[in-house]
This record gives sequence, C-alpha cells and structure tokens, in this order.
Amino acid sequence: MINILELLNNPQMNPEKYFEVMRDFRKGGLNPEMYPEFIETIKQLPRLGQRRTSDFHIFDKFNLIDISEDDFAVIMREMQRRGIQKSKKCWHPEASSTTCNINAEGNIIVSAAHSIQNNGVLSKIVESGHVMGYSLDKVPFDGKKLGKDHASIFWGFCNTHDSIFRPIEISPYTGSLEQHFLFAYRGFVVAVHKKIEVSNWINFGDQADNDIIENKKIFDKAILDKDYSVIETQVFELSAFYPIAVSSSFYLEFDFEGNPIEHSDDRIEAIFVTLLPTDNRTYFLLSYFLQDKKLYGNLGNQLRSRNNLKSDITVLLAAHVENIYFNPTYYNTFIKEQEDLLETVFLEAQLDEGLINVNGEITVNQSFTPPNYLNNPYRVNFFGY
Repeated sequence: MINILELLNNPQMNPEKYFEVMRDFRKGGLNPEMYPEFIETIKQLPRLGQRRTSDFHIFDKFNLIDISEDDFAVIMREMQRRGIQKSKKCWHPEASSTTCNINAEGNIIVSAAHSIQNNGVLSKIVESGHVMGYSLDKVPFDGKKLGKDHASIFWGFCNTHDSIFRPIEISPYTGSLEQHFLFAYRGFVVAVHKKIEVSNWINFGDQADNDIIENKKIFDKAILDKDYSVIETQVFELSAFYPIAVSSSFYLEFDFEGNPIEHSDDRIEAIFVTLLPTDNRTYFLLSYFLQDKKLYGNLGNQLRSRNNLKSDITVLLAAHVENIYFNPTYYNTFIKEQEDLLETVFLEAQLDEGLINVNGEITVNQSFTPPNYLNNPYRVNFFGY
C-alpha cells in the first residue's frame, strides 16, 4: 500500500490536513486537479476497524506514489507553519477587537510572545546570542541551537494583553502570590497553545478540548477578579545557578511512589512547572489549582522527603516538557550525551493506545506509562554539578 494512504488507518491523525499540503506541494501524486475526486474516494472506505488492505485498491486509479523522508520533512514543516497560523489568538479573557491591537481589516494583531522571559531568564543562559532547545524534526531530544530572540516564541497574546506578565518580566523573583500565578498561567497557555497548533494534524479527542476550555475558565475568572490565590505553588531551591529554563504544563498519571492519580471526568487536572535560574540559585516552581490540591498537594511532600531533588525534577521535565532551553556549552557538556535516554524517557511517558470499535470510534485509551517512571530508572540528569 502506498505509504501516504497509511495515514487513513491512524485515528489519531487528521489525514486530510496532510493531504492538503501534499496537494499544494504536488507530493505523493496529489495535485489540485484530481484532489476533489481523491477526497470523495476516501469516503467510500469501510469504517475504521473494518478495513482490509484490499479495500485500498480503489485508489489505484490515481497513480499515487510513496513520499520520501525528505518529502515528509517538507510536508511537516508546512504543517507546522499552518498550525501556527491557525492557532494565533490572544488568550487574555478580555481579548476582543475593541481591547486588542487590530489591523486595517479589523483583525486582532497577535504578536510573537516569549513563554520564557527574553530579557530576564533567557539572557542569563544565552551564549553568543544563542540557546539550545530540542528539535522535533527528527527525534524528540535532538539538540537544536536557536537565536535567543526566536527561542520560546508562541503566538498567544496581542501587545496590549502581553503586558499582564510585567510582574515576572521586569521585576526580580520575589515569590509573591501574583508572580506564582503568572508563572503558572504562562506555563498553562504555552502548553495548550502548542497542543492547539499540533491539533491541526493530530486528533487529541474531545477530552483534550474540554480540558483546555475548563482550565481556561478558572484562569480567566482569577485574572478578572485579580484573585491569585486560586494557584498554590510549592517552591524548591537548588543552591547553584543552572543555565536551564522551563515553562510548561502537563498532567500526571502517577506520583513519585507509583500511586495512580485519579482525575475527574469533567477536567483532567494539570500541574504547571517553571524552572527559574537566578544569579546564584535555581528555583523549581510546582503549581496547581488550589481546588486540585487533593490530587497534587502531596507531590511536594514527596519531593522533599525523598531527598533526591535533582533526579526528581529532571525526570518530571524530561518526561513531559518540550519547552525547555539550555546554555549551549552546558548542553554539549552535560545533556548531549544523554539524548538517547531522554528520548526513551519522553516516549515511555507519552505512549498510549486506543481500541477501535466497528464504528471506527476509539472506545478505550490504554496508557503504557510505567508506574515507577518517576523513580528515574534511566538515571537522566539535567543538573551536571
């Protein structure tokens, strides 16, 4: 079977978005002239879960061809570009055409915002104008050098509402309730904004959409009410400067003792994490909604009692975070040699499988995340000294 048709058998993919790019770039035998008939032919396939290889002979008339790895790289870059364009929005609860900056057509002008402070945190880890991040073009943990001004960029606020982050952009870290709220809020926005970008071609399901909506409601109300107490933050201090910066959000299936974390049906509860290097200290901020303390409050107690902070922080970040940046020399000295292990840790924590019923619907999601993965069995370590 032609490899581009294999996309039709993966319920987590949105194959039509891939096919649109192939059509526009004349890849795999697709082109604008035959594309409408090609899409109509897809509709003739049996339901997902009932398909056989022989069912795909209906595409023989199109003379499709396999795409190469180079072609796939071109397609993915364009998919990412279109995903970014589609996801541009101002996340502020008061965002509208009357409160945001708008262009001549009346559309909101969304600017490139930094998910990690450009002139604060990133300037502390920069070297010759560059930082190191992860490249997702090949494998999840292939180091990639980026210009500081291009690192941690996402299109999530207009210039007017990006000012909400001034207390953490221009003021030193004091550990105030407002600062902790803003660090958590930025971790939330950058993580879910990236998920929306990727949802242009990956199907995360209705639950993921609902989680974003419900968590945003809590943040929005808190911003409008200036009620920063909705976030609880546990602060962990490493007594050295480590040139690493993180801002992200994710949910956990297990705690450090391997106990399952039982999430609600209405909203999968998340944690918000920040790694903040200062002149002679590095702070790890573990935040969650106060109403979710019953799920995540004990994580901080476990982090303290285990007396293994560097390992525990490392595995939390390695397994769940893509928005992470390093000083280039530090990366090449301490991180590069661990790339294969980091890839393994990340993939093991993210791997799951869905069962398909006769109607082509995902009926059961099964996670393959090992219950003990937070014990860091691969001994990855972000903190080299």
